[in-house]
Amino acid sequence: MSGEILIADLSAERNRLRVTGGDRVEFVHGQCTNDVKRLAVGEYCYAAFLNAKGKMRGEGHIFCLADTLLLETSPGLLPSLEKFIVTEDVQIEDVGGKLTEWLIIGDATGRIPMGAMTFAHPLGVGVITNGSLVASITPAELEELRIEAGLPLWGADMDETTIPNEVGLERRAISYDKGCYIGQETIARIKTYGHVNRQLVLIAVAGEKVPARGQKLFQGEKEVGQVTSATLSVRLGKPVALGYLRRELARTGTKLKVSESNAEVLRVCGE
Repeated sequence: MSGEILIADLSAERNRLRVTGGDRVEFVHGQCTNDVKRLAVGEYCYAAFLNAKGKMRGEGHIFCLADTLLLETSPGLLPSLEKFIVTEDVQIEDVGGKLTEWLIIGDATGRIPMGAMTFAHPLGVGVITNGSLVASITPAELEELRIEAGLPLWGADMDETTIPNEVGLERRAISYDKGCYIGQETIARIKTYGHVNRQLVLIAVAGEKVPARGQKLFQGEKEVGQVTSATLSVRLGKPVALGYLRRELARTGTKLKVSESNAEVLRVCGE
């Protein structure tokens, strides 16, 4: 797939939410890990949305428009946002039926519809538009690229039990200079006093057998982690997997076993 221009349709697997009202910036700022207040019109940031214990409710991009915030998020975030609206002047509308979402991998020149919003995606350029593009990559091919790149996926590698630091989102998603937000105490405590106990890593697996989600990772006879997603990498000619590993073992070159196959950590996600 090297050198090709690939287009993936993300419309069904991602949500688009329009947030309006006079308190929209203050509200979203207090819901997420990044600094929404610093955004000028036309700018965006990536953020995680946490519960009071610092576990994730979801993640996504936040776009600052003239009279609206547009959120591009993981599925299922809307109800957890709405429950925090008490007296605030905030309205949230699901606009997934009006706006489509795409990912262009490769040179996006001339392929972005007029008036579309774009954002930097780890695999290429994200596009949100009221128009349409033509997909040229299958979900299975996109999954292969995602895992090879060490990118965590909501519902597979991260969920409501995940702290964003565990999956390597710290650099992209967290501002340590912003004001208060839900879950801030946990994130600040990790930065100041401690560390997470596990980290997501990219693993190469010997042989041809692709590990199943949930399969245990071992070092010798000791269980040290588990697989969260895996695929056969055509480029590498072997299976690759994402999985959680105990923090002290999460480093490039760590030797592991998954089932009867040898495995090795290629890198820690987010580094």
